[in-house]
Amino acid sequence: MIKNFKALIRREFWEHRGAFIKTPIIISIVLLVIAIIGYIIGLVFASKTGSTEFVDKGINELHKLSETQLSTFWDVQLISTSTLFLFVLYIVLFFFILGSLFDDRKDGSIQFWKSLPISDSETVLSKLITAMIFVPLVFTAIFVLYSIANLVLTSILLLFHGQNPWSLVWVPANIGKITLIMLMGALTQMLWALPIYGWLMFSSSWSKRRPFLFAIFIPLLVAVAWYFLNVVTRMNFVQVDMFKWPAKYFMFAALPYGSSVSNGVHHISLGDNGMSLNDIASNLKASIMHVEIIYGIIFAAVFIALSIWVRRYRNTT
Repeated sequence: MIKNFKALIRREFWEHRGAFIKTPIIISIVLLVIAIIGYIIGLVFASKTGSTEFVDKGINELHKLSETQLSTFWDVQLISTSTLFLFVLYIVLFFFILGSLFDDRKDGSIQFWKSLPISDSETVLSKLITAMIFVPLVFTAIFVLYSIANLVLTSILLLFHGQNPWSLVWVPANIGKITLIMLMGALTQMLWALPIYGWLMFSSSWSKRRPFLFAIFIPLLVAVAWYFLNVVTRMNFVQVDMFKWPAKYFMFAALPYGSSVSNGVHHISLGDNGMSLNDIASNLKASIMHVEIIYGIIFAAVFIALSIWVRRYRNTT
């Protein structure tokens, strides 16, 4: 069984190498190129005006910051970038799971996979495990490599201007702590997104033509019908907000750093008047322990089981 899972997970990475590996690499390259272009524009502006004040001012302002302020500066930079990585990760996994069981029926490869000594449970669970564990680890690893490359690039630019990169970059930058927080963010995202993944998996297994429309409009119709029964007819037999709950799961899955159980939703703001890295870590821990996570796990387990059942009895239809 373990060998089957390894083979199936490798298959997912072979088939989705562009989404799982190339996407975070492209994001990293684009961000580094933007930083280089910004510096070059500053040099061009300086050459045309005959003054290097535009470039030197930013360097000098960085030099004037205290160690605490420098630490906050790099925290903001790295946390903001990790937020982008996690958001893109969520989008990638959303569409991966949505097409996970539909695509092999669409191209007819389901007959081949069913001819192998691999159960439908292994197939479905391998896709879910790939999305929940291995792809987030890949995104995190590439984010760490990007962060190091960004700090190296900044260090080189500082050396050109006669500054000490060790005291301005490497000492105040909390790469280890940022990496740990991103891993916690990925875990939080995984748990809050689990019911969404379960529903998308079921939509992928059940829908005959357009799983995206099925996945979006069925919950929307249920929510509208529930609203009509409870508000328009004033029956109010069950007090459940059918719009708030899905929105909450979507929001916390897409932006895990913004989740907080006691204070609602925070905007990411580090510094004297915002949250510190410890505050973000505390919010993530509190979010993971929230009771709604259990509801989401139960919901996901039901629809994943239904996905396995549907795949078992539906081949190409």
